[in-house]
Amino acid sequence: MLFSVLNKIKFNGTLEFIDSNNTKFTYGSGNPLVRVKLKNKSIEKKLFRNPSLHFGEGYMNEELVIEEGTIEQLVDLVTSAYDDFIKHNKYFKLYEKFSGYFKTFQQINEFVNSKKNVAHHYDLKEDLYRLFLDKDMQYSCGYYHNANIGLDRAQIDKKNHIINKLQISENMKVLDIGCGWGGMAIEIAKQTGAYVKGITLSENQLATASKRAQEEGLSEKVTFKLQDYRDEKENYDRIVSVGMFEHVGVKYFRTFFSKTYDILNDKGVFLLHTIGQRGIPTATSPWIRKYIFPGGYIPSLSDIIKDCEKLNINITDIEILRLHYAHTLTHWYQNVIKNKDKIIRMFDERFFRMWEFYLLASKYSFVNMGNVVFQIQIAKNIQNLPLTRNYIYN
Repeated sequence: MLFSVLNKIKFNGTLEFIDSNNTKFTYGSGNPLVRVKLKNKSIEKKLFRNPSLHFGEGYMNEELVIEEGTIEQLVDLVTSAYDDFIKHNKYFKLYEKFSGYFKTFQQINEFVNSKKNVAHHYDLKEDLYRLFLDKDMQYSCGYYHNANIGLDRAQIDKKNHIINKLQISENMKVLDIGCGWGGMAIEIAKQTGAYVKGITLSENQLATASKRAQEEGLSEKVTFKLQDYRDEKENYDRIVSVGMFEHVGVKYFRTFFSKTYDILNDKGVFLLHTIGQRGIPTATSPWIRKYIFPGGYIPSLSDIIKDCEKLNINITDIEILRLHYAHTLTHWYQNVIKNKDKIIRMFDERFFRMWEFYLLASKYSFVNMGNVVFQIQIAKNIQNLPLTRNYIYN
């Protein structure tokens, strides 16, 4: 059934499968040529039923082995044909629809679960992240004025772009929700003289962020806490959240926006930076949910807008960053490949294949599958910011 469905799909290259009986099936034409060996009947059936889960699992477990070409070429070929596969596979189309109905139950992010879900990913060995991120440990999309900019520069430009959008002044109170390893909060304090509080649910990130603030001599300006955003009680002039909203869960969007809007001062501004999907809401990939980001969800713009409308929240600017994250992920992937032996020694070969697949699947979700980054600016009052965007770029 898998191979009969593949006959109907248009591939931007040649994809060859050799099944468990050593029979070869060829699809598409031209370059690149990617040849894949399927080691057993089980993986053939799994790929037909649920490729979103078992494509990644098969690569991790070496049930799916690339004999010619590269894993990146394979991911590119498959993701570019993904919509066509759903169209011709009625079973999987039904699964996708069914999964979409129950996406709320895939993101149980109550207080205890939120911390557990965050720890699953962010409390891995910090040395892993130091091997592939920029010098400032920014684990989110960079900002590329052009595709030739390096990773460190792109992350500096991202921070500057966000700081400019927030129009922060000296001695303002700023809250950084999901502060990571502290780079954004520290940069805000250094550039503007504002007081910044960063909150995270990762114990590893908290320790590193606190140490960095102390080493920079910014302990009086920057503090970090192990805290859920729902527990915040103070009011702020500015709020920023970068790369955290994907962990909130669609069931909790209204809680998130209600809380952040409530703790903004009358002249307050909030900048939300999140991965988003440009199409209609769909469920999180089961592979990503199982292995990478349990409780995670990529929102559509309609997910966000409908809750903001119901809460009467002033959205003052929306910017769509299209391929910026694809460029960022290219750098991360290249760094992972350079450090392959170190990562295998740190974990094992199966973990390396998982991480490799995660970065490539993420990259090509932006190139081929409609993922983007939303930067959504919210103001408590419509007069809190200048009338045009010139203040951001000047």
